[in-house]
Amino acid sequence: MSKPGIFPNEESSRNLLLSILEQANQVAVETDLAALLSRTLSLSAEICPAEAGAFYLLDQVSGELVCRAVLGDRVGQQLQGKRMGVADKISSILQSGRPVIVEPVSQVPGWDLQGGDGFRPGHVLAYPLVMGGQSFGLVALFDCDHSRLDILKFLLERMVTEMYKSARLEQALKHNQRLEAMISIFGQIGSTLDRDQILRLMIEFARQVINAEACSLFLVDEGSGDMVLHLASNVNQEIKPVGLRVPAGKGIIGDVVQNGRIVLVTDAKQDKRHYEGVDDSTGFLTQAILGVPLRSRQVILGGERGSIEEKVIGGFEAINKIEGTFTEEDVQLLVSLANQAATVLEIAHLYMDANDLFFDVIKALTESIDAKDPYTEGHSQRVCDFSVEIARQLGLAPEVVHCIRIGSLLHDVGKIGIPDNILTKPGHLTEQEYEIMKHHPAIGAKIMSQVRMLNSELPAMAEHHERLDGGGYPKGLSRGEISLAGRIVAVADVFDALTSDRPYRGALPVEEALDYLSQRVDREFDPQCVDALLRAYLKGVIRTQREGEPQSRMD
Repeated sequence: MSKPGIFPNEESSRNLLLSILEQANQVAVETDLAALLSRTLSLSAEICPAEAGAFYLLDQVSGELVCRAVLGDRVGQQLQGKRMGVADKISSILQSGRPVIVEPVSQVPGWDLQGGDGFRPGHVLAYPLVMGGQSFGLVALFDCDHSRLDILKFLLERMVTEMYKSARLEQALKHNQRLEAMISIFGQIGSTLDRDQILRLMIEFARQVINAEACSLFLVDEGSGDMVLHLASNVNQEIKPVGLRVPAGKGIIGDVVQNGRIVLVTDAKQDKRHYEGVDDSTGFLTQAILGVPLRSRQVILGGERGSIEEKVIGGFEAINKIEGTFTEEDVQLLVSLANQAATVLEIAHLYMDANDLFFDVIKALTESIDAKDPYTEGHSQRVCDFSVEIARQLGLAPEVVHCIRIGSLLHDVGKIGIPDNILTKPGHLTEQEYEIMKHHPAIGAKIMSQVRMLNSELPAMAEHHERLDGGGYPKGLSRGEISLAGRIVAVADVFDALTSDRPYRGALPVEEALDYLSQRVDREFDPQCVDALLRAYLKGVIRTQREGEPQSRMD
């Protein structure tokens, strides 16, 4: 449908191209997707004059095209926000990735327009938007002049990246907005590694956000394969977590777990999969069920590289929608919550494994150092136990206590760089030998500074021989220059040294050791740390070498 005379020569085409490029560059800076699409649609209709137009984006969830921008009042009410199924003609256009003229328009039900003013287009130019080999949208120009498809192609290829990025950004923002109601629960879930606390938070929040009468969570018994009702939440508290079992593969929850799929049942009584044993045991009347699998991505170690294996570890059910029926949004919310909770559960599991391995390695390292001298066997662990209890008596936060635990356990790791003839020498060191020994805090801090995750623990290693009056080593720090961790470990280290047997003297009684520390508070030792040590000892939470090894509590 060419209109002769619009582009009489090559120069006018070049000028138009430059003009379109300039306008496209101006449009490309739009951060609002609606404005970006609307202005691009207007430019498209300027290049290929059209009676009306529409801009569609592909809904990645439903697979439908959604009209996001319109041109012309004639089609605005009929198309704006409307969804169009991707089938037959539209599907072939999207798959081709090339512009297609559809005539008559009635071939596509969504474009069979009948405007109140008698507007009924005869043809439509459908131009798919392609990114990475996949169509993500479509421009529709009704009754347009399509003589300048080359320039329209230039425009859309210039804008496609901007539109794709903006569409993905909007999608991400909407997803975030949809999950804002869940941020609180996720924050609570992420703040604890307590398995049951995570599960309780999860099911209660799920019931509230989906507006269901009850939610229940089943975990797979790895031994038998049965689904075990671990926890449940209900408005009337009719369901109680009594360890009810559903045999492997039985019930709707069995289908969810065994096949790893979402199941939505509107009438449980009419579904042959329904396992009535749960209703019989709880007295709860199940009518509708929305079940989703609880998936965990487990890391399988072995060979040269680890692999990740997805595994269904349980199932999540929402029971009886309070108003109406379960919706696709309910499905998405429950799946999102289940995925997040499963991830946190797996992280909790991995954290505990990694934490145990981490401490095992540290203990092996410190014990190997202590083992060089039978008189210092167990010294690092006792200093660790004393330091942790001092920190607890001071009311420090758990994460700070955790750092002090690790730092104090490693406080003597620098002795690995001290010659054995000095380290294991019976009796007192010479002045020269003592000067060499004084380097071990700096050596330890330097060695462990290579481990990035131990950055917060370095002061305990580097400063546990510093003194408030500046008379310590290796740097001669004083008062506020010494970290709290350094002051805590200093007290714990001296207390253990005084109350442990040495080749040149026997262990001092606890009273004498505490008196020694008390006489030197505010000169060598932090008075609050000494007082905290005394309180811990009087409470019986720490014991000296002669009194027996304490049971170390892990944070």
